[in-house]
Amino acid sequence: MLSKQLTKIVQSLEKKKFREKYNLFKAEGEKLVEELLRSDLHVERILASPAWIERNPSVLSSRINLMEVTPKEMEGLSGFQSVPEVLALVEIPEWKWQEEEVRESLSLVLNGIQDPGNLGTILRVADWFGVRYVFCDRDCAGAFNPKAVQASMGAVFRVHTCYTELEELVDRFRSEDFLCYGTFLKGSVIYRTTLKNKGFIVMGNEGKGIGEALEERMDVRLTIPDFSGAEAGSESLNVGVATGIILSEFKRNIYL
Repeated sequence: MLSKQLTKIVQSLEKKKFREKYNLFKAEGEKLVEELLRSDLHVERILASPAWIERNPSVLSSRINLMEVTPKEMEGLSGFQSVPEVLALVEIPEWKWQEEEVRESLSLVLNGIQDPGNLGTILRVADWFGVRYVFCDRDCAGAFNPKAVQASMGAVFRVHTCYTELEELVDRFRSEDFLCYGTFLKGSVIYRTTLKNKGFIVMGNEGKGIGEALEERMDVRLTIPDFSGAEAGSESLNVGVATGIILSEFKRNIYL
C-alpha cells in the first residue's frame, strides 16, 4: 500500500527545492519510462499499475524497487491530466564534462532559458543532432523539472546538462580554433556563414536574448532570416525551434 510519506515525497518533486533535497526527479508515462530503463540512470523506484507490471515482467526480475498502485493512488501522484500507468523516481545524475571531448565537438550554451518546456525541447533537439553537452547558467530552468523531462522525450537521460558560470566556461575554451557562435535577431545570415564542427552555440533568453557579458565574448553573430515578407509577422522564433534550425545547418556541413 502506498504510504502518505511516499505520496508526499513524489508530489513534492514538482518543486526544485525538493528535487534537490531528495536528489530525485520523476518520469511519468510508459514511453518515457521505457527510455529511462534503457539509460544508465539509477532508478530508485517504479510505481505502476497491475496492467503495466504484467506487460513488463523483466522489471520484476530486476533489482528495481517496484510498487503496485491503483489508478486512484496514481492520480494523486501524477502531474498529468491523463493519469499514466507508470511513474519512476530517478536519482538526479551529476554530469561532468570531459574537457578534450568538449574541445573537439559542438556544445550548446543556454543563457537564461526560463521555460522548462523550451529547455526540454532543446535537449530533445540536441540529442537528435548528437550534441552531448548542454551548458546552462543558474538562471535557466531545471533540466529535471517534470515539464522539461516530459518535453525532452527521454533526451534528458542521455544529454549531459551542466550548470555552470557561462562567462568562465567560454573564457576557458574560446580560441581561434574554438569559436563562440551567438544567436541574434541581427547578424550574419546562417545560410551564408562558414560554420565549423566544433565550438559553442549560445542561445539566449526567450525575451531578452543573450546577456551583455556573454554577448561581448561572441566571435560570430548568427541570425535566421525571416522569409515571411510580412510586416505583421512573428517577432522571433521559439528558442527550441531556432535551436533545431541552427544545429541542422551546422550538421549539414558534414555532408558537403
